[in-house]
Amino acid sequence: MSARTEAGTDGPSLPAAAPAADAPGPRARLVVAAGEVAACVGAALGSVQLSRSVAVDPLDRVGQVSGLAALDLRFVLLGLAVLVACVATARHPRVFAVVGRIACAAVAGLATGLVAGGIVLALHGTTWALFANWGDSGQLIRWADDILAGRPVPADYPPVALHLIARWAELTGDSTAGALRTSQVLGTALFGPLAYLSWRLVLTPVWALAVALVAAMPLLEPYKPYTTVVLVALVPLLVAFLRVLRRAGSLTWTRLALAGAATGVALGVLFSVYSGWFLWSAPGALVAVLVRFPWRAPVRGLAALGTAVAGLLAVAWPHLFGLIAAAGTVQDRYFYFDTAVEPAYIAMWRNDLPGNVGPWPPPGELAGVGVFTALLVVGLGVAVALAGRRTAVLTAGTLLAGAWVLRLAIASQMYETQTVQLYPRTSAEILFCLLLLVVLAGRYGGRRLHDAWRARTATGNGHVPRNAMATVGALCAALLLALSMGSATADRYLPRNDGSVGLLAYVAQHVREPDGTCPEYSGPGGCAPDPGALLRGDWPPRS
Repeated sequence: MSARTEAGTDGPSLPAAAPAADAPGPRARLVVAAGEVAACVGAALGSVQLSRSVAVDPLDRVGQVSGLAALDLRFVLLGLAVLVACVATARHPRVFAVVGRIACAAVAGLATGLVAGGIVLALHGTTWALFANWGDSGQLIRWADDILAGRPVPADYPPVALHLIARWAELTGDSTAGALRTSQVLGTALFGPLAYLSWRLVLTPVWALAVALVAAMPLLEPYKPYTTVVLVALVPLLVAFLRVLRRAGSLTWTRLALAGAATGVALGVLFSVYSGWFLWSAPGALVAVLVRFPWRAPVRGLAALGTAVAGLLAVAWPHLFGLIAAAGTVQDRYFYFDTAVEPAYIAMWRNDLPGNVGPWPPPGELAGVGVFTALLVVGLGVAVALAGRRTAVLTAGTLLAGAWVLRLAIASQMYETQTVQLYPRTSAEILFCLLLLVVLAGRYGGRRLHDAWRARTATGNGHVPRNAMATVGALCAALLLALSMGSATADRYLPRNDGSVGLLAYVAQHVREPDGTCPEYSGPGGCAPDPGALLRGDWPPRS
């Protein structure tokens, strides 16, 4: 397989009928790429802004449903506008090549913009973030206050989120609690754009959108959106670097150094945002590096790896050294519902607030295994069979295997050590890699069909090109999927006191505000004296 075969399917391209001489130059490609960035970020932030006009009682179920319907309506109207733009330009391949890319980017932004609008709805009437000043929210607020006061914060906790919260509060004059709320809403909205743009490094627009929706959206956590977005962005960054590493023998020293340094800096930023995924990914990443290492040009390969490590250390050394210093002294003894679940169940990631979901894990139809898991297994098999040597499939497969090994090794020691060491979090990485492999199976399996009818594409007889209509069809499916996923995810976070993640907004709606007042919709009984009263069921008081 040539280097062109490996990478050629992943960059932007014009429809097949466009003459090669008409291919856009570097400046035009840069302008279109900037348009993609603007489209996905603008769609996400625009959705949030539109959601602010929805005014209902977020604690009333009728109000919740009505508010969700209003958010869904905005999504549908914007989505239809995207489709109209695509259909209107489908007869013009060169124009559609640009419009199609921007449309895919916009849908990625609309998807998580809808969820962020749901968070705005859930917090309507209160200035608190999700979970008010309790739990992780309370800790982040305290650490951000420490930064503003010049006090030290733990070096073993990723610093980026803390400093962004503190500096946003300082810049706007808001409290750190208000800055945390802003970070939750904006972080949720930008999750889709960051996922899409990360995967655009290695995939075409339609397939980058497929990964963002099918594999990334299930991991979205509005409570702390900065955590799982690191995992979603880490994998394509590794894939892109491994492609460079594989071709190191044919690249110039300058390009090797630049690629290695850029990868290292990007890894350092991700590590400083949330470092946990680096631990679970380390075994698989090491195997992938060894497989893709250019053994016929070892010096160049080592140079690429060395510059990458140097870039990572240049950015992330304070947090990395803090983790090393804390190694062996920090023990996780938080045994919650997921630590009592059979360890091979990974089909749904619900963090540590499952709520009233019935039997957990849900009963499976196939010897205890559900249909969803069976489909993941099929996707894994098809991806490996059709494209096992592709760097994207190889990377996802090795990360998957490495996370499984660490998960089971740590879980098997629980009884002896009486520690958890966060091993249930491997569920998110394992699930993401399996969903990614399902998308890649569709991508490489469908490629053969695409090649079969690509030669028969009509572009000069007045008919709409088939490749254009394939993109329009994919966008229709993506919009319906994004609407369903976004609305369902937003609904989960609306305030309810049933032990689910809706409790996060319920607490925010019932805890006294920083200025001493009660939230607008806290009810005739007023607000609770503290979040603990809500969690214990002591509020409202029984007559």
